[in-house]
Amino acid sequence: MNHKYIKLSFSNALAMLGLLFFSGCLSKEGELIHISGRTMGTHYNVKFYSSKDLDSKELAQEEIDTILKKVNKEMSTYLKESEISYFNNSDRIGWISISKSFFKVTEYALNLAKNTEGRFDPTIGPLVNLWGFGPGGERKVPKEEEIKAAQMRVGFDKILLNKEKSEIKKKVPGIYLDLSSLAKGFGVDQVSDFLESKKIQSYMVEIGGEVRTLGKKVKGGAWRIAIEAPHPENSGEQYQKILDLNKMSLATSGNYRNFFMENGQKFSHTLDSKTGRPVAHTLASVSVAHPESCMKADALATALMAMGVEKGLDFAQKEGIAAYFVFRDDGQEGQPFVTKETTEFSRLFGPKKVDKVSKVQSL
Repeated sequence: MNHKYIKLSFSNALAMLGLLFFSGCLSKEGELIHISGRTMGTHYNVKFYSSKDLDSKELAQEEIDTILKKVNKEMSTYLKESEISYFNNSDRIGWISISKSFFKVTEYALNLAKNTEGRFDPTIGPLVNLWGFGPGGERKVPKEEEIKAAQMRVGFDKILLNKEKSEIKKKVPGIYLDLSSLAKGFGVDQVSDFLESKKIQSYMVEIGGEVRTLGKKVKGGAWRIAIEAPHPENSGEQYQKILDLNKMSLATSGNYRNFFMENGQKFSHTLDSKTGRPVAHTLASVSVAHPESCMKADALATALMAMGVEKGLDFAQKEGIAAYFVFRDDGQEGQPFVTKETTEFSRLFGPKKVDKVSKVQSL
């Protein structure tokens, strides 16, 4: 069977790496179904082999769209009527009942914030909005007093959770929760769980570059995902790290595309809650593979991105995270990117190898 690489394009603010996979074929065991659409300000793509428990492609797409609309209604800061917007806009200090899904994502985000000593912080929303990376924001360098004022409303320890009653509470007014670094990954998990409930044994689910797979294709081929390493401007180089994913999620966070320029200086969308400013390290992107959850891979990639190469690599090694770092070794624009990967990443995908891909087709 002939295969071809397909490059997936996506527009999410945290995403900057390309994702590729081999196209499938029809087989006696089941038809290869491809469903796509828009969600969370980006595109989604779902490929799977049908099963007898699945009524039709049309009903599957309807169910998938319903699942993703629910995630948006719970966790999108761009929707005024969403649960998270209600919480953010509320002046209440008392407990607020929230959905189980919203609670689950928030709980993981706060635990990760604690484990990373605030390098990852889901309450960083006031700073995100101040720098213009939030809903309807104007991207510009704010005044120092504005940064300090926003920092006063940032802190993962300013939110309390009651797991027994699925409730959330602000310790002080003005706390703004932002789960955008987990929501796409959570959406991938929700769609994947739906497919598995229909006895689908082979699938690839992708939202804005975050992906989860299960099984192999009918003729035994793996779902092959490629990480596109950034390259010096106008170099003409397109190098890929090709991964065979089976029962695995992959998520990427990066600064390569989502930034703005002011007075000749680049300001990325990844913010440091400690300084209140965009991170100023040489790390361009981090990809994280996770065996359980795309939501966790999504959040971990963001956390490592915020830490930078040295701290991020040390944390990932200590925690046994499968992570792949892309950065400029000398920190200079126009210089080649280099890569490092953790021991767990090498264990899962073999020794470090960069493969050159020739024919690339945009989807």
